[in-house]
Amino acid sequence: MLLLLFNHYVYFINELATFKELKLLYCYKEQQIQESVSVTMANKTYELMHKHIMETAAGLFSTIPFSKLTVKQICEAANINRNTFYRHFDDKFDLLEVMLTEAFQHLFQHVNIDHFKEYPFETLTALEFAGPLATLDFQFSDPQFQDIFDSLIFKIVTRMASDPSSLWKLGNMYIIRLWNHNQEKPYTLAEGYQIFDQMYREKKFPGENN
Repeated sequence: MLLLLFNHYVYFINELATFKELKLLYCYKEQQIQESVSVTMANKTYELMHKHIMETAAGLFSTIPFSKLTVKQICEAANINRNTFYRHFDDKFDLLEVMLTEAFQHLFQHVNIDHFKEYPFETLTALEFAGPLATLDFQFSDPQFQDIFDSLIFKIVTRMASDPSSLWKLGNMYIIRLWNHNQEKPYTLAEGYQIFDQMYREKKFPGENN
C-alpha cells in the first residue's frame, strides 16, 4: 500500500514538473511571439513613414526645383519634425538618390539594358519618378538635379552594362539634353524623345548636314 502511494506521489511530482516546464516553455514562446510582433510593427511603421516622406517629396518636386527645396519644406508638408526625417535620410540629397535608385531599379526590371542603349530617351519616358513625366522634365531644368541624375545613371549603367562603350554613350545623352536646354523652345521629354533618340543614333543635330 505504501509502495503504491509512493508511486502515485512520484508520478504526481513528475507530472507537476512537466506542467511547469510546459508553462515555462509556453511563456517563453509567447514572449518570443510578442517580441516578433513588436519588431514587425516597428518595421512596418518605419516603412510607412519612409514611404510617406518620399511621396511628400515627390509632390513637392512637381513645383519646386530640387536646388530650392529644403528639408524644412519637406517636413512641413509631411507634417513631421526634422528628427523623424533624419531617422530615414541623411539629407535631401540622400532622399533624392534613394528615390531615383528605386525608380531606376523598377525601370530596369521591365526594360532590357540593350533597349536602353539603343533608345535611351524613349526608355526614360517609362521612368516612374515622382509621378507624371512632367515632373522629371521640370527637374531637368535644375542643374543640381541634373548632376545627381547623371551621376546615378552612370553608376547604374556601369553595374549593368558589360560593354564599357555604353558609358561613352551617356555623354552623348548629356550633350543632347544640353542642346535641347539651349533651344529657344526646348522639347519636353514626352514631346522630344523620338527626336533625341534619332540624334543619339545618327550623332548629329537636326538640320545638320552629313
